[in-house]
Amino acid sequence: MDLSYRTNLIFPVPVHQFDVNGFDEIQNDLIDYAYEFKKNNPDGNVISNRGGWQSPDFSVNDEDDILHSFLINCLAGFPVIDKLINIKVDAWININKPGDFNNKHNHPQSDLAGVVWIKCPKDDCGIIVFDSPTSFQSHNEIQSYTDDFTKQNKIHHNFYFDPVEGRMLVFPAYLEHQVEINKSNEDRISVSFNLHLSKRMPRRGRVSIPKDDINWENE
Repeated sequence: MDLSYRTNLIFPVPVHQFDVNGFDEIQNDLIDYAYEFKKNNPDGNVISNRGGWQSPDFSVNDEDDILHSFLINCLAGFPVIDKLINIKVDAWININKPGDFNNKHNHPQSDLAGVVWIKCPKDDCGIIVFDSPTSFQSHNEIQSYTDDFTKQNKIHHNFYFDPVEGRMLVFPAYLEHQVEINKSNEDRISVSFNLHLSKRMPRRGRVSIPKDDINWENE
């Protein structure tokens, strides 16, 4: 019997990656901003972080603020989000010193979540690991595939990304993830955020709304 074979991937999980060109021009200002924020809010929050400092949440809507402006400019260039979508952003700063990590968690009551790395020591400062949303149900299935098939189609129980300064990842908020131990001798600094998406009606006489018209105000 002669068979032909193909693979159809029908339910992919998108993880969007942005790399900020010229990040080194703003990096030191963002690092100073993070430490100043910590100085003014020394207690921080304890949620998924173990040993690290996490700032209180803040709404991203002030274009005169260096960090707000940075996030707005990054996310306003989101090429695959429809122009009729409102984006509301809540963010927080993470400073993980050597030995700190983040337990497995997701971001409920959000549509997308993300992280942008501000300062990443090169010596194993902690990868971010995503679990497959079907890892429990498909455990035996995944174990049964050949290595070539799983690598080619990215079918794994989990998947990780190395932290890179000036790189942003945006992913579905339901996706469980953790940040492994910072094994370097320096702080790792990142900014995490939640995206809340809502569709609005187009303005009368217009078909679409330009990116510059994205609404960043609280609703």
